[in-house]
Amino acid sequence: MTVITPVPRGWKRLGAKLILFIFKHLPLTIVTQLAFIHFARWILVPGDRLPRLDPDQPVEDWPYDLYIFTTNFNGSWDQYIDAFGRIKSVSKGLNMLWYTSAGFPGPWPMRLFKRYIRYYETPLDLYYNAYPGATVRDIEAAVQLDPKLDAFLEMSATDMTDEAFGQHYRTFLNEVAPFLGSTGYQTERAALEHRARPLELGQ
Repeated sequence: MTVITPVPRGWKRLGAKLILFIFKHLPLTIVTQLAFIHFARWILVPGDRLPRLDPDQPVEDWPYDLYIFTTNFNGSWDQYIDAFGRIKSVSKGLNMLWYTSAGFPGPWPMRLFKRYIRYYETPLDLYYNAYPGATVRDIEAAVQLDPKLDAFLEMSATDMTDEAFGQHYRTFLNEVAPFLGSTGYQTERAALEHRARPLELGQ
């Protein structure tokens, strides 16, 4: 989702810059706790310094700046906006981040907040997903599993008895069990492969 809202010049531009500076240096632990968010980013593009794609393109000087919010997330659009509006600590942050945007109604009531987001949301023509079907938790689990697997393989390369290897293997499985699971992509692929197989007698 990408939302581009107008910020009037003057003190609101300075306010937006100050707020972004503060949030950049704050430990945003609440965002990391919302495991359905892949990432979220706010940037301010000055209206008198808009990028030009060609030297022949006229220099534009808009009376407002562009406040760009872009994010990736799991789940539906409504679920994502509802979480932003209903979690108190998150809604406070939204009030600060979008306070300088023209016409921002605040996260409550939700109907007006969603109407505001819909109005300024920019449709996407292209979206790249590096891990189809994988949630944030799936990716985090894979990151934690990787070094543990490397350590297990390195230890397994040493000379040991079958009994020692079995004990080492069971210990490894118990340690990494929370990181193992099937992603939505794997489940969907298995279902497609099952449907693609010819039916046998008795199925």
